[in-house]
Amino acid sequence: MVSHGLRREFLTSVGTMYTQYGYPEYCGWIEGLMLLEPQEWTQRGISQRLGELFPESKYPTSIPSVNRALKVLETYGVIEKTGSRKTGYRYQIAFSTNLGISMLHQLIIVNRNFISNMKGIKTRNGKRDSNLRKALNVEIKAIGIWNKALERVLESFGDETKVRGD
Repeated sequence: MVSHGLRREFLTSVGTMYTQYGYPEYCGWIEGLMLLEPQEWTQRGISQRLGELFPESKYPTSIPSVNRALKVLETYGVIEKTGSRKTGYRYQIAFSTNLGISMLHQLIIVNRNFISNMKGIKTRNGKRDSNLRKALNVEIKAIGIWNKALERVLESFGDETKVRGD
């Protein structure tokens, strides 16, 4: 027997978790919806279903809001997108998804790019600006340590968590 009240509470809780991580609440609603009702979804279908679950106007369930959330979820590997602009896109939960693992992967990638940028600036600076060189060294070292910690956490989860680009 489906409990609409508990399902809505589940979606709200997942949404709250997302906001605590600094992401839009409706990202959590979409992930929760795809877990509760596993199927291929269109943007319009997600928008309509969320509108049914959250009929109050204070909830952003419009197609543009759903589209923004889908882009975030796709970036983190939480959902998979199939189709094309011509045939229309369809979305479903990624089978091996785990939001925490996906976020750790993304953080590592962002940090690697940041370190690369800092090293590029350091190379171009040479020894001209000593304060800049010191600041760059601090950033490179700090983010490098942070990335090593994140990579160790991922390693503790096993082989499924190989960082993209490794």
